[in-house]
Amino acid sequence: MECKKCRTEVPDNARFCPQCGCTQADTEDLRQLCLADVKECEQAVSAGQGSRAYIRSNFDKRLTEWTQAAELGIREAQWLLARCYDEGFGVERNVIRAVSWHLKAGEQGYPPAENHLGSCYQNGDGVPQDNAEAVQWYRRAANKGYAIAQANLAWCCDTGCGVAQDEAQAVKWYREAAGQGDYTSQFNLGVHYEWGSGVERDKQKAMECYRKATDQGYEKAVEALERLKSEVAAEEKDKREKAKAAEERFRNACKEVLEEGAIDIVGSDRLRVIADSIELSEQLRKQFFEQEKEIFLKTHKAKPDKSAQLKFRIACKNAITDGKVTLDEKHELRKLGKSLNLPKELMKRLFELEKQIFKASQKVQPTRNIELQFRKACKKVLADGKVTPEEENQLKSLARFFKMSNDVMKQIFADEVRIYSESRKKTPAKNAVLQFSRACKQALANGKLTPDEEKQLKSLAKFLKIPSETMKRIFSHEAKLYQKTH
Repeated sequence: MECKKCRTEVPDNARFCPQCGCTQADTEDLRQLCLADVKECEQAVSAGQGSRAYIRSNFDKRLTEWTQAAELGIREAQWLLARCYDEGFGVERNVIRAVSWHLKAGEQGYPPAENHLGSCYQNGDGVPQDNAEAVQWYRRAANKGYAIAQANLAWCCDTGCGVAQDEAQAVKWYREAAGQGDYTSQFNLGVHYEWGSGVERDKQKAMECYRKATDQGYEKAVEALERLKSEVAAEEKDKREKAKAAEERFRNACKEVLEEGAIDIVGSDRLRVIADSIELSEQLRKQFFEQEKEIFLKTHKAKPDKSAQLKFRIACKNAITDGKVTLDEKHELRKLGKSLNLPKELMKRLFELEKQIFKASQKVQPTRNIELQFRKACKKVLADGKVTPEEENQLKSLARFFKMSNDVMKQIFADEVRIYSESRKKTPAKNAVLQFSRACKQALANGKLTPDEEKQLKSLAKFLKIPSETMKRIFSHEAKLYQKTH
């Protein structure tokens, strides 16, 4: 500050001027008053209210002291008075005078004034617009740790306003301001971490920065945090799925190599190539291989020979032939599997495999030649109109021999039964026709057909399974023969 008498620069805590000996007590009291006001103003800024609200509510009772102190060279008062001229509080608004008081406080190294001068030069308020000069004033205040100036300087470095664009420098100053709770710097720092500009990309750190700004109610940070959380969650899910698929691919390769007789991962070029392609670490390669090796050795010892599996599969085929497996058949299969020393899991797997093969075979249609051969066998069985259990078993055996599905076999047999039934309706047996013809001759022997005789003929035709039309045709033929002979 300056001595109020000789205008010599006097240390802030001096009680007397070293040049003229004038007491500085009154000046010091004013300075302490302004320091208290500035502290309250800073608290208002920290609460998000800004300096304007505090100055506006206090200028009417403080303007006289601020003016007196400013004229005595107290930099805090010079800044407070400059803010009154900026806003027109208690004085006529005058940006030129405001700049002059900011300049006096700034020349004494007062950070808020230095930052404000930077803003004036950047926007051309009361001074010629000069971005480079603005950066110089921002830097002076930023170097003193003033958070707002650090945020402003970071923005200039980020956009190349008044200084060469340098994202690394921007990150440095955003980090400094963010550390002091500046929410816009916290948000901007998060943007740099998210996209990896001027700093190594790190979405987790970006979310931390967004979360700090969100806690202070910054809306842009709230939106950014929600968006990034969703993106990171989706990326983590995709990463887990890819890792799982890669692990499964490598484990399958390990199984194949072990089946081929390899017992050491080092000697397998195939495993090395696959592991390199999926970027699997050396530690995980060994871990997965050893796990699969342990499983292989355990199962290999208990693995039954192929002949036992073949016998069990044949038994399963026979049990599934008609599409249904009875409880007795299941019991017999269990007994057979146990006698062959087959593990329960293997029995289930083999049975399910044969079941799938059977279902697939049901959809396969037989060749024309096979179908004709099976139809001939059905016709032969149906020749006498009855199918014995033995004949039914023979048809099933023939269908199995032809590898014909159960559904197709039933369909063809039903078709032949229908054809047989229709043919029986159209052409009755020769013996039945002869027997009915004799009955007609006997009824016509006396030249008359009584109602009782007619009724008896109908009953006989029904018994002999002669259709009504055929019955009428035979009777008509016999009647004509009778008329010719008599």
